[in-house]
Amino acid sequence: MCRPLWSSWRALLPGVTAEVMLEVTSLAEAVAACRSEMRWEEQENRFLGTILFFVFLLQSCNGELIKTLPGQPTNVSFQQHSGYIVTNEGHGRSLFYYFVEADSVNHSSLPLTLWLNGGPGCSSVGFGAFMENGPFQVGENGELVKNQYSWNLESNMLYVESPIGVGFSYSETDEDYIDWNDTNTAYDNLVFITKWLEKFPLYKDSEFFLVGESYAGHYIPQVAELILNYNKSPGIAPINLKAIAIGNPLLDIDISVLAGEYLWSHGAISDKTLMLEKTVCNDSKYLREYIHSGWSQGCNDVFNRVDNEVSEDVAFDDLLLPKCLSTPSAQQFKPRGLHAKAHSSIDRVRSTGDPCLQSRILTYLNRRDVQKALYANTTNLPGHWDFCLGPLVYQEENLEINIIPLVSDLIKAGLPIFLYSGDQDSKIPLTQTRIIANNIAKGLKLTTLSKYRTWYNEKQVGGWSQSFGGLKDGKNITYLTYATVRGAAHEVPFTSPSQALTLFHSFLNGSPLPRPKS
Repeated sequence: MCRPLWSSWRALLPGVTAEVMLEVTSLAEAVAACRSEMRWEEQENRFLGTILFFVFLLQSCNGELIKTLPGQPTNVSFQQHSGYIVTNEGHGRSLFYYFVEADSVNHSSLPLTLWLNGGPGCSSVGFGAFMENGPFQVGENGELVKNQYSWNLESNMLYVESPIGVGFSYSETDEDYIDWNDTNTAYDNLVFITKWLEKFPLYKDSEFFLVGESYAGHYIPQVAELILNYNKSPGIAPINLKAIAIGNPLLDIDISVLAGEYLWSHGAISDKTLMLEKTVCNDSKYLREYIHSGWSQGCNDVFNRVDNEVSEDVAFDDLLLPKCLSTPSAQQFKPRGLHAKAHSSIDRVRSTGDPCLQSRILTYLNRRDVQKALYANTTNLPGHWDFCLGPLVYQEENLEINIIPLVSDLIKAGLPIFLYSGDQDSKIPLTQTRIIANNIAKGLKLTTLSKYRTWYNEKQVGGWSQSFGGLKDGKNITYLTYATVRGAAHEVPFTSPSQALTLFHSFLNGSPLPRPKS
């Protein structure tokens, strides 16, 4: 008897998912069962409003709930959600996200961490979620296997493909893809965060952390600044931002990317080449010439020597890793020309951890059944999904922005900063990030709270660390931490997952990295 009513409110909510519709079916049927006991004409509007309220509530809590991913293990107790957040309705800009609840019965009481990869223009879903610290990785048979060091053991994890043109994120306005920049990225990321928290109100008051790597050394401090300013606005619910962490971060190209001494000390380049880097062209000059549309003959000669001596079989982001010998598909989509040379110096993964995993992820995320399960590519984007290749043309001049003053300002505002480095990365070597951390501490007159020394993971040395801070209300507060991760690459959680999880635990809890009991 209630089917006409059912049809009417179903028509009012064309965007409601089938899963949510099933959730409220029992409610509608219960209303119909009560029809004979009350004057329906007087109560219809009230029941319609009740049903609509429950639909809204369920939709707000669930978002796009993933039933199961193709090949997913059966013993999964946490929920996953994914979909799009519109950041600009007029231009049709939408950022894709993949959200993984913490693997805990008390997940709502645990922190919320947003993860960003760099590039500029590389996927947080492909790298962050499926290659580094997400709950699953793609096995050799194409099935998913559980990552025993997943960061959702410590936090609810939110992976965002940002900016537009990265992975499954897109704009319906082609002009948006041209000359995109850091300012646009930061603003869209802030809009995403505020709208996502509206969609998932359960996490509005959660402790919120920002973490990422490489060019996220730009993204994360910039959106953190916007969040702090947003929180000053009257009449809004503030975002509970607690701290930020960045791995192998690009902060200043005059310091961050200088790799000559590092490569030489690892035996990867000759004495002659090191001398040429010091006297003719170093990594910073090489990047600046690229940005301003023209390499000199001197720079070309020096870095052709570097490439030849390091060789194609050694990855600049991990000097220890063997190359993948079994799957060629990752090579099929490698960039070429100027774009390739820029990315080889900044944030391009050739192979890390399991050297063949990247190829398997590429195949997996291009499967139509996987995209359907993720609620991804709903507009049938042209081309295939890729780690870093897409329509986005980023303003390369943004590479020259010095982020160090902004990091200092964030510390002055009371926001703790955690910088970490995989010690086998030559793209942004640990030596350079350590110099930056020391310079920041000196410039802010921070006190050394823990001396530079080893930290431990499962009774083994996990790396080295040092922390800086100052007095607040009579207590020492840590404002800046620098840590290396022993044996890790540019993508620390991928090559050193156990150490990375220990580091993440300490970061979230604001506690020192483990030391020997003695």
